[in-house]
Amino acid sequence: MDSENISSNLLEEKENLTRQLFERPYSSFLYIERAWCYEELGYPDLAAGDAYRALLLTDEVAGEYEEYHEEALETICDDAKRRLDEQLCLTFGSHMSTVGITEKDVSSQQDFASFLREPRPRGHLSGFSYSVVDMQRLNCFALLARLFLQCGCLRDAYNFSERGLEADTPTDMTFVQLPTKIVEKYNASRREIDPIWAKGDPYPSTAPPERCYARRELYPWNTYEPQRSSDENLQLLNHRIRRMAPKCEVRATRLPVLSATNSTVGSAQVSATNTQLGVFATEDIAPNETVLEESSILTANNRLHDPLCDACSAPLPPYSLGNPSPPSCPDCEDIIFCSQTCFEAAISLYHPAVCGKPDLEAIAKDPSPAAATNALYLLLLGRVYAMSETQNIHPLDLPETKFLWGDLSAPASFDYQTSTLTPAPGGGLKKLPFSFEDNILAPLHLLQKMDINIFTSIATTDTWIISTLFAKFRGVASARMNPRTGMPEVCAVHPMWCLANHSCAPNVKWEWAGNIKFEARGGEDVVQWGNADGHRRGGIQKGEEVLNHYCDVGLGLKERREWAVGALGGLCTCERCVWEEAETTTKD
Repeated sequence: MDSENISSNLLEEKENLTRQLFERPYSSFLYIERAWCYEELGYPDLAAGDAYRALLLTDEVAGEYEEYHEEALETICDDAKRRLDEQLCLTFGSHMSTVGITEKDVSSQQDFASFLREPRPRGHLSGFSYSVVDMQRLNCFALLARLFLQCGCLRDAYNFSERGLEADTPTDMTFVQLPTKIVEKYNASRREIDPIWAKGDPYPSTAPPERCYARRELYPWNTYEPQRSSDENLQLLNHRIRRMAPKCEVRATRLPVLSATNSTVGSAQVSATNTQLGVFATEDIAPNETVLEESSILTANNRLHDPLCDACSAPLPPYSLGNPSPPSCPDCEDIIFCSQTCFEAAISLYHPAVCGKPDLEAIAKDPSPAAATNALYLLLLGRVYAMSETQNIHPLDLPETKFLWGDLSAPASFDYQTSTLTPAPGGGLKKLPFSFEDNILAPLHLLQKMDINIFTSIATTDTWIISTLFAKFRGVASARMNPRTGMPEVCAVHPMWCLANHSCAPNVKWEWAGNIKFEARGGEDVVQWGNADGHRRGGIQKGEEVLNHYCDVGLGLKERREWAVGALGGLCTCERCVWEEAETTTKD
């Protein structure tokens, strides 16, 4: 069978398992099966998300006082009874003969529940006792260690293999071999950077990387991503933007396909293009005239006690005897709004889902400098789910997220035998920053603190949905830096603002203070570059594209490209960058 048919069959199997999970959301067996399916499709990050939920379900079974103990116990009993002859053998392999499971053990639901919890001797391995639940947990440890090894999250792979070794006998080769493979991969990756790298600690628990990259794709099963350039959607977007930018409209436009290695000089010049959206002037716009003004509640701040509006993250008005106190939520501490408008928007759009839940207050607040950016993305995720729960709309179907550009590539083909990815025709391989902490552990913890059942809600909280949202945030979110520390402390997504494409010679400037505002550049604000005929005039003429900027345009070419590559998905090929690269090459 060719790889295309294999992939098609795996996708069909994945969809079938997902449908079963909708009906049996507490089945660790189904999560493990779907994890295997994701692994063979080349998505170890999504597989790890399923394997970790399976591990959480085994904890629910083992813990009598866990929140979903009864549901998880009933499900694993039912699963094991129905799969006794076939599925347990597939899952536990050689463990079956030593545990000695028979039909007599499962004569009734109550007897089988006791059987699951009962420690049983593991044959010739004296001193170790096992139950079916113990072996399910071991299966999760081994699966997570293998998946994180494939992802490149070597520290987490090592930690899960260590957890397996602590729980299992040292003679089990699954866990004996994994640490060695992890160390070998770590040393090989270091030698790629430094050929004379000397091997360090043979069992590093802290040195290997915990962050890596996952596939940044429009998943084949994602039915929520719209055709952004269709006539119907353009009409919808233009209806929205006219309220914020009366002299502008949204149009489809062709943009170059970017990569992190493209040169724009000589024979290597990029010629491939794709269809994206852009904002264009429908009338002449004078220098310093407001082009667009947009407010958003899809905001977040990572400061615990800073005086910021909970809805728009603008600074709260200063307190004085003459000013009335700003509106606040009577059921929450320190949830204050800058205006009645923000208060009413919060109550109708997101706040009921988080109201009266004090455990949420400190999540992702006051992070270390290294964690500041990811903390903001996590808080944006929390706001999206609060909006989704309050409005009863799928997270990817919200007006604030539906049309966001996530730099998602077409699905690549994956050869499981050789572990190689082949880009879709005309596309490239995009990468999404990934780690166990940022993409699995922290989001699930946040959802649980929001009282969202992470098992029954997979239609909205599945790992691929979270990954898609993170890709969109990384593509379009704007941030405000702390002037003292230089750390990002407030971020927001403004759906209309982010439709304007990037240029290192933008014709607008913007500022953000609760709402975001475009103003046409004029006078000294006009970016000067190149020769005299390359200097731009102020203002924007009718029919001209409104060009935004995602980096500090005062930086040099190399620094600008390094700064913008995360948002653009590749090296900038705007008019200014192409000219400056050509000038640099000519001088060299």
